[in-house]
Amino acid sequence: MPARTTTRRSTLLALFLGVTTTVAIAWIAMFYPQGDHGYGPPSANDLGIVLDESGEYPRYLQLWEGRSATHHVVSYWWMQVSGRSFMISLENYEAQKFDLYSLPKHLRPDSLGDIVMQSWYREAGWPMKALTCAVHWETQIRNEDILYRVEGGIQLPRDGDYQPRALPLMPLWPGFAINVLLYGSLWLGLLWLARGVRRWRRVRRNRCTHCGYPRTGLPADSKCPECGQAP
Repeated sequence: MPARTTTRRSTLLALFLGVTTTVAIAWIAMFYPQGDHGYGPPSANDLGIVLDESGEYPRYLQLWEGRSATHHVVSYWWMQVSGRSFMISLENYEAQKFDLYSLPKHLRPDSLGDIVMQSWYREAGWPMKALTCAVHWETQIRNEDILYRVEGGIQLPRDGDYQPRALPLMPLWPGFAINVLLYGSLWLGLLWLARGVRRWRRVRRNRCTHCGYPRTGLPADSKCPECGQAP
């Protein structure tokens, strides 16, 4: 096989493996336990409150954040009891008011009215965040019967604590591309190393370095009678 064709195939294979590795690491990061929390980092950092005035009545949404090296989540919760919003004073709201537009676009809803009960906006990957998805918890009939939907990912069964889960599918540029190039380069290096070891073993056994056909009795500069490649 010509060297140019082999190089092209190795590069395409390394690129495919780079994409696969990028997705696999992001998916693993989604479920890697953080302390006593079984599904990513706990949303423990209180970001503040945002006011939703898109509907008939104003609603206050509480925001939390959780971070790790491989997983970042922003949680939105409608402050309610039995479907009725909590009301807070203007002074308290101003003290806790959060600028929603300080978050990247993929970590906030297009409209706060899209959040029915609680939502999680997640991004995962390493060394760059590469994939994102949103999980919306919409209806709770009882603890073991919660209806939710997923945007930009694959919906999975709930965990043991009845928390909704998903696998992200939406790429985050340029993080996705950087990870693919990084892992693809590593795979390409391993493929070339494997090829080098195979060629070295064939040379030691006096075989064709291209197809492995025995060269015993052939002149050193003759072409391989099997594949026609020069030594």
